[in-house]
Amino acid sequence: MNSLARRIRCVRPWFLMSLLLLVAGGCGTTGAGGTNSAGSDSSALEQLALELVNRTRLRPAAEAALAGVGLNEGVPADEQISTNPKQALAMNTSLTQAARQHSQDMLTRNYFEHNTPEGTTPFQRINAAGYLYAAAGENLAWRGTTGPLDEAATTEQEHIDLFVDAGVSDRGHRTTMLQAVFREVGIGIVRGNYTDGGTRFDALMQTQDYGTPTNAGTFVLGVVYNDGNANGRYDYGEGVANVGVTLGGTSKTTNAGGGYGFEVRAAGTYLLRFAPGPGQNLTINSGSLNIKADLVNSTDIVINLGLGIL
Repeated sequence: MNSLARRIRCVRPWFLMSLLLLVAGGCGTTGAGGTNSAGSDSSALEQLALELVNRTRLRPAAEAALAGVGLNEGVPADEQISTNPKQALAMNTSLTQAARQHSQDMLTRNYFEHNTPEGTTPFQRINAAGYLYAAAGENLAWRGTTGPLDEAATTEQEHIDLFVDAGVSDRGHRTTMLQAVFREVGIGIVRGNYTDGGTRFDALMQTQDYGTPTNAGTFVLGVVYNDGNANGRYDYGEGVANVGVTLGGTSKTTNAGGGYGFEVRAAGTYLLRFAPGPGQNLTINSGSLNIKADLVNSTDIVINLGLGIL
């Protein structure tokens, strides 16, 4: 008989007061008017986790219905979550580095905590990776089995664990995931052996490091996928890797899960084009919210899961 185990932890978002904001940006931007890719090396599992987070942020009430809980079930009265859409998050390379390293460290040294055994905090780890933030937060999850491990199904279940947040008194994972202030995230998913309660599990360790850089632009992000099962949403294995995507004259290629990302630092109208495939003009103003633009079935550009520009 196979055994299953799971656990989740969160650190609530830490917002720096304006007097403590760092003056140097931490996300590796190009100059004004330029664009910068994000998370181009993310794995297919990490892209899946990002799509689940962004689906939740753009359609919070629908996600709650899928999970079978009320959106504000268990959430304190002073932290109620609005049903309004929250901007989609871009995958950031520095945050992903911090997240992967922590997931690997927890497996290697067999612990499950936000702070390392030496006392290094998530915020110190994020800074050490080169990400200077105005706001940051972290969610952790792991699941394991003594039998066969389905990586995609486990990643999806960890998302449900974090959203439902059973047994967490203030539903801190759910509220962290849905903080409107965040613009970026780094997701690190690592598979390895983990011992809990004397049992050794084949486990997936997941760290999600959320952030907003000190001088953020607007992120244009999305995923290229073919909806093979025609269910109207991204599923594992549907992403298309190595597709050329161009925004404002800067070209990138999609990652293993079909994801891409750019940062825009100057107001203007930018042509987003997929090669081969369609294009669409996006008008971005100073302070504009992030834009998620997915290419579905090689023909349709879908903005913010059909909601349009926020």
